[in-house]
Amino acid sequence: MTWIDDTRKRDKTSKRRGKVQELNVSGGKIGLALGGGAARGWAHIGVLRALTEAGIKPDIIAGTSIGAVIGGCYAAGHLDSIEEFARSLTRRRVFGYLDINLAGTGLINGQRLVDRLDDALGHRAIEDLDTEFAAVAT
Repeated sequence: MTWIDDTRKRDKTSKRRGKVQELNVSGGKIGLALGGGAARGWAHIGVLRALTEAGIKPDIIAGTSIGAVIGGCYAAGHLDSIEEFARSLTRRRVFGYLDINLAGTGLINGQRLVDRLDDALGHRAIEDLDTEFAAVAT
């Protein structure tokens, strides 16, 4: 199978019924875009785990909202930590992280979650992450 331009070719070996698919990309990079969606965004952890099990490592990850949180943690090598955090959340703990902001810059400020991530990840520059990463916001 060929990409749009003939300089990149993709070889794919597919096995059915739940077995792993091999994906070899010649002459290109693999990028992954992770979207928002509040609690549904925790599913990105499972996607990244499945890709890893299949031997696929994205060269660059971009994310927005919860996708940026998960993508950034993956790029920093902290997927286990963010999964442990996500699994520990209860309704009460989730509400504890909701710092409502009526100043017009967004309904939820997010500073409590930022503080928690700072504690867990430390202060790392985006340029120093293990995988290239971009966070998208509007």
